[in-house]
Amino acid sequence: MKTCRRIVVLAATFIFIGCVTCIVWAQDDDWGRGGDGDRDRDHRVLHIQHTVTTSQIGFPQSLFMYHLLDGANSNGEARALKGTISLKNHSSEFSEVLWVLAYWKGECPVDDQSLAGANVIWTEIQKNPTQSEDTLPVDLHFPNPLPMTGCVGFIFAGGPLVKGTGAVTMSADLDMEYKRSETLANAVVDLSGEYCFGQNWGCQNATTNENDGFAVPITMSTAGHLMELYGSISDSTFDGTQNFGPLPTGEVWGATNNFYLLPGECGKFGNNLNSQGFPNPVPLAKLNSWLPNNAIHLESVPMDYQITQARTSRASLTRQIETFLPYPVKINAGDCVVVIYGRKGNGATDNETQIHAVLAP
Repeated sequence: MKTCRRIVVLAATFIFIGCVTCIVWAQDDDWGRGGDGDRDRDHRVLHIQHTVTTSQIGFPQSLFMYHLLDGANSNGEARALKGTISLKNHSSEFSEVLWVLAYWKGECPVDDQSLAGANVIWTEIQKNPTQSEDTLPVDLHFPNPLPMTGCVGFIFAGGPLVKGTGAVTMSADLDMEYKRSETLANAVVDLSGEYCFGQNWGCQNATTNENDGFAVPITMSTAGHLMELYGSISDSTFDGTQNFGPLPTGEVWGATNNFYLLPGECGKFGNNLNSQGFPNPVPLAKLNSWLPNNAIHLESVPMDYQITQARTSRASLTRQIETFLPYPVKINAGDCVVVIYGRKGNGATDNETQIHAVLAP
C-alpha cells in the first residue's frame, strides 16, 4: 500500500528510492531438443536468482539487468516463467513487494531506475502482514508468447512501509524459458491497480463505505485478439497497528475482482475519474448497473478468508492468475477493459491486482 506512487509503465505508480542496479550476464542454458536429438539452441532458459534484505522505507528498488541473444536490437519471445518468490518479515509489521520483468528496445540502459524506457511484460504483487515467510509458486505458460528483446531487467520493489520496523527479505528463484523470434508480434496490456477499503487514505484511492467499489477503465489503443490474462491478485489486511486501519471482524472478509470487456467505449466508467485519473468510489451495485448488455465477462476472482475464534483476521490472500480465454476475443481500438474491485466484510484491506493481458494480432 503505497501512499504516494507510481511510474508510468505500471498502473499502480511508485516513487522508487535507494535503487540498486546490477548488470549481469545471463545464465543462458539450452533446454529444448530438436527432433534429431540435437539441442535446439534457439530455446533457452534464463535463471533468475536473487535475495535482497532491506529495512529502508519508501519502496526501494533493486534492478538486475541481463544481456541475452544479441542485445536490445534482437527480438525474442518468452514462453514460460516458473519457480518461486518469497517475502519474509523479520517483525510483525505489514510489508509488500512488487516483482517486475521488463525489456528494453534499441539500447540496453546502464541504469533506468524509473523504468521510463522499459516495456513491462510481467508483474506480481505479494503482501505480508505478519512475522512470517510467505513463499508463492510461479508457474506461467505462454502459448501466445510474450514479446522481449535481448535486454531484460528483473526488479524487486518494496519492503517495510513504516520507519523503525523490522527488516524484510525478498527472494526470487525463477526460470524464464525463451527463444529467438523474428518479430515482436504479440503485445502486453497492463490491467493493474490498487484500492484501499476501510480507511480513507492510501493506495490509488480509498473508501470507508463498506458498500463501495472501484471500477478501473482501460481504453485499448490497438486492435487485436485478447488471448490470456496472467499475473497475481493480493487482497490483504494490514497489521492491526495504529499505522493503518482496523483489522476485519466478524465471520469472513474478502474481495471480489472482475474483468469485463466493453465494446466501443468506456461509457460511464470513463467519466468517473478524479483529477489524478483514478476512479472515484461508487456503490458496487451501481457500478454493476453501468455494465452494458454487450459487456463480455472475462474473469471473476473471488477471495474469502474465514475468521474463527482460534485465528486472527490478519492475513494476505494472494493468488496467481493464468486464464486462457476459451476463444480469442476480438478487440478494436477504443474498446474498454473494466476491472471492478469490491470487498466483503469490514475492517481495512489493501486490494491489488497485478494482471496483464496478451493481445495477439
